[in-house]
Amino acid sequence: MSRFSWATYQSILNGVVGDHLRGRQNGLAIDMAFYHARQPLALTLGSLGAVYPNPTGKLCVLVHGLGCHEGVWAFRQTEQDPEDVSYGTLLQAECGYTPLYLRYNTGLHISHNGRSLARLLGQLLDHYPVPVEEVVLIGHSMGGLVLRSACYYGMKEGAAWTAKVSRVIYLGTPHDGAYLERLGHAAATVLQAVPHPVTRLIGNIANLRSQGIQDLRYGNLVDEDWAGAASRIGHDPRQPIPWLATARHYLAVGTLAEDPESAVNALLGDALVWTSHAHGPAWRGQGAHADDHVRRFPQVHHLALARHPDVYQQIKLWCTDEPPEGCQPSGG
Repeated sequence: MSRFSWATYQSILNGVVGDHLRGRQNGLAIDMAFYHARQPLALTLGSLGAVYPNPTGKLCVLVHGLGCHEGVWAFRQTEQDPEDVSYGTLLQAECGYTPLYLRYNTGLHISHNGRSLARLLGQLLDHYPVPVEEVVLIGHSMGGLVLRSACYYGMKEGAAWTAKVSRVIYLGTPHDGAYLERLGHAAATVLQAVPHPVTRLIGNIANLRSQGIQDLRYGNLVDEDWAGAASRIGHDPRQPIPWLATARHYLAVGTLAEDPESAVNALLGDALVWTSHAHGPAWRGQGAHADDHVRRFPQVHHLALARHPDVYQQIKLWCTDEPPEGCQPSGG
């Protein structure tokens, strides 16, 4: 998919002002759906059967990050490859997972998208052509937070699909918030406080960041995290949210520099997320095994975590730490 396709521009626009588009019922607002061949996939037995003529009982759901769409997963393993692949297509070819790619409005609250995804996963399992045995969830950046939110709301509602989830894989997900959003919020707050109409106007414009972007400040997951948060500026408003206990959770983090102790890594992380904000208190709160499920990728920047051959090899290892029957070795 072209980097400058209409889907790219629409997705960026939704990331910045998607909440305003949805609130005004603007046709540019993206409706959450699984996509195939750049088109939304109807969750009916006929549509799923047509797209997946040989469905397996193992599903892999990929959820993109802020301002992106399902094309973010596409890459070429080598310059000689005739066409793009993705983590989903590779897991399908090598391990028998049937991939589904989500597209959604990243400007909406993460909790809004989490609830919507929980319902969508329920509909998927209800209409899937064969019984579902296992579900692997893979989320890049904000997508990982949406997955955590969906798992929470799914557990809360007693959704059957949550029991099928074996692994949740987070790629550059800011579990403890994104520092760039905190800087943006601080800058807007200062500008609005300056007693000058022009400066305040600039601050007001800077504060037009979408609900989804603002949720990245601390990594909000549920409605209670952001409701009334304006009265608690400077304080982490998040509620303690349990991790999906029946699944294994894994985290891939990138860094700009090769040396893990580099000042560049300390200051910039993977260019968008500090390692400490991905692998911080929220992540370690899931249990003593959390540190064993983290892999660092030196010189792999934030966006590259969604489409890098080395990251795929790690994902494959995580998906086969108890090798499913019939999984074939990779040629890469």
